[in-house]
Amino acid sequence: MSEAFWDVGTSTPYPLRLDKLGRTSFFRWQKAESTYMAFSKGNIDWNDEYNRFRLSVVAGISIDATPLSTAAILNQRILLTSANFLIPYLHRQMDLRIWALGRLGYYNTPYRYRVWRVWRIFAPSANPEHQHGPKGEHTPRHDIAIIFSLDRMFVYWKPSQTSQYPYQTFLIQPHWTIINTQVEEEDKLLFAGSGYEYMEHVRENYKIFFALPKEEHIVDCSKYLPKFWGKFICFKNVMRFSGVQNGGPLLLGSHLLGVGCFEIRVNEDRILVFTDLRYYVHIIKQVAELNSHQYYEYAYPQWGVDYGYFGSIYGNAPRIPKLYTPWWVKVDHLG
Repeated sequence: MSEAFWDVGTSTPYPLRLDKLGRTSFFRWQKAESTYMAFSKGNIDWNDEYNRFRLSVVAGISIDATPLSTAAILNQRILLTSANFLIPYLHRQMDLRIWALGRLGYYNTPYRYRVWRVWRIFAPSANPEHQHGPKGEHTPRHDIAIIFSLDRMFVYWKPSQTSQYPYQTFLIQPHWTIINTQVEEEDKLLFAGSGYEYMEHVRENYKIFFALPKEEHIVDCSKYLPKFWGKFICFKNVMRFSGVQNGGPLLLGSHLLGVGCFEIRVNEDRILVFTDLRYYVHIIKQVAELNSHQYYEYAYPQWGVDYGYFGSIYGNAPRIPKLYTPWWVKVDHLG
């Protein structure tokens, strides 16, 4: 029996999910099969497994044991996400927590990190024309926020396809186009989130899944949105998802192209809207440039110690050695 349209977002039956595991961790990523001895593992869709490994750049954000959304890892200190879901908690920034994959390399053993600061790129607009939602509390205009971690995060030194270690994504370049960008093995476009696919997924909000939008599903945002709302990338919701997660990263190969903003419905059309980061690259780099003394005195200094090649996990000498991170690395590591 199908549900009513406004109960689940569509009358289409729920998609059949293969992972029916119970909750074993606060956030859980899709389990990926190791490519080690791949020839002996039978009929496995390795393209799907490669995409699951791409979820290693996604971190979960929570507060008070409540999952909120996801963010993209830019380096060991900085994550990028949307701002709207964080607005109710900006007065409690240090109560937020970051959940990223850990050193064990499993899909359900995340590490938890504290938050030092949340920085919205631009202040929310007070213009009622820029606001939406039942009470007008959401502003899609410039919906971008940077999260600075108080603790130095564990980030593996390369993208792994044998264990699920966390890795960093890279900011898109301002003049790149989706059509002309070439990728090697993986699907070109991928977006991720912990609550978007179906209503149960939205309610649970801890399973980090991925979806693969296609270039042919890109539509002109100006048909559905006022241009003064901001810079967006719009896709037709052909998979009939319940929506798009505010803050979920949109990847173009290994680069961060956008972050999820909202879904809009116009007559029969359902459009997934992402903030286009190509217009914000320069201001993001300016905001993310911190001086070395600004918060490192609060972090655990032992996380910055270089133990050498044999003293850390599989040659994972920290990306930035010594006790404190040099200020100039914060820009260079953003890509």
